[in-house]
Amino acid sequence: MARVRQLTMLITLVVGLTFSVPVGAGAAGSGAWTTYGFDNARTGYNPNETTITPATAANLTTKWTAAETGNTQGITAQPVTNNGTVYWGSWDGYEHATNASTGTQRWSRFLGLTSAAGCNPPVTGVANTATVASLSINGQRRSVLFVGGGGNVATADSQARLYALDALTGAVLWKTDLGPAPATFMWSSPAYFNGSVYVGIASFGDCPLVQGRLVKLDATTGVVQTAFNVVQDGCTGGGIWSSPAIDEVDGTLYFSTGNPASCSTQPYGIAIVELRLADLSVVGYWSVPFSSQVDDGDFGATPVLFTAKSGALLRRLVGVANKNGLYYAFSRNHLTAGPVWKTRVAVGGDCPQCGSGSIGASASDGTSVFVAGGSTTINGVNCFGSVQALNPGNGQVLWQVCFSALSDGPVLGAVSVIPGVVLVGEGNSLVLIDAASGTTLKQLTSQTGAAFWGTPSVSNGQVYIGDMSGLLYAFGL
Repeated sequence: MARVRQLTMLITLVVGLTFSVPVGAGAAGSGAWTTYGFDNARTGYNPNETTITPATAANLTTKWTAAETGNTQGITAQPVTNNGTVYWGSWDGYEHATNASTGTQRWSRFLGLTSAAGCNPPVTGVANTATVASLSINGQRRSVLFVGGGGNVATADSQARLYALDALTGAVLWKTDLGPAPATFMWSSPAYFNGSVYVGIASFGDCPLVQGRLVKLDATTGVVQTAFNVVQDGCTGGGIWSSPAIDEVDGTLYFSTGNPASCSTQPYGIAIVELRLADLSVVGYWSVPFSSQVDDGDFGATPVLFTAKSGALLRRLVGVANKNGLYYAFSRNHLTAGPVWKTRVAVGGDCPQCGSGSIGASASDGTSVFVAGGSTTINGVNCFGSVQALNPGNGQVLWQVCFSALSDGPVLGAVSVIPGVVLVGEGNSLVLIDAASGTTLKQLTSQTGAAFWGTPSVSNGQVYIGDMSGLLYAFGL
């Protein structure tokens, strides 16, 4: 990943807070949005939302805002909720817990800032979304928040690390070093499943590249159980700035990778990879053909698991967008066979924040796949960004929404969906769209004119999203 796209890593991870239960994420309580992309499959779909609908979306207003407290501004982590609390990370280096009803602070915990000369942006704090799980630590059952932090600013040991925090108080339960800072950074949002935490490792930018890794840790102790190296020892690159998607039935996980540096044998660079959860051994992978690559053509988007009907059969698929502007769908467990379909959603390029390619995760409600990205042309109109509904079986476009106003911009975060409504942040607006027709239902703008680079979440009748001025918004009826 080249310097021009360092900002894009902040957007993707897309980085996301995750709530989980002892088995997996996405089941922590009625209405709760418990992980980046809602569940371990990263579908981005909350089927439990009943308050916000196509009929009520037009009535959304700002209920409250909460602000960062530090000097470095920006929120790209996806807010998550559980038991009346919103958890969100910010570029000021803090993880925050906020009362979901009032917007008042419950607690905040400084986790660190990372800074490197020549990187853009030069300083970043918490850019990944956390995961909350209910489990026993130190003999006590509690809600635990897993989130990446650390850094080399205002810290003594300059390490990137994964934290386990008490979700009620913010107290540190354990922390595990995963690489020296500022070179090492966690854009990847952790996933929790069956007593283990899975998270990707990448560089802060290309200043310098580090060896990309997928790490599995014991959720109760923080001990590293095993790790998968994207490139061989002695090589760099192949960073994982996407978040792992878990197939809880098959016992496998999927992630996408960035570009490798020059080295002898690196088959997993600019690829989607499937590993076994038990030992992180390779099940399969697929790399973007050289003829389809763009300069600095990483996968920044998180893979999403979905299904498609084929006659009486239900096909199990995984989809992911690349910076070349193509969205690829694969049969699960058969990555090596290549994509079963692909659809262009944006003009390819190395700078998503400039309007090229796609780095945000798609979403699926079981009927359609919703994909967003940068510049494209729809019906002869030049669009700064777009959202497209695709047939999950063949990638055919069902409808498209073009963002062409001067205040519009590319969609950099992931797509979210609730029954009947698709949500994206684009430019300085949060846009709600009818999932069936593509009709815009509501457009809400930031108070400061700052862009929404993150991903919205919807929980118990409220929408949460942060902007790049450091404000977290709660929109409700």
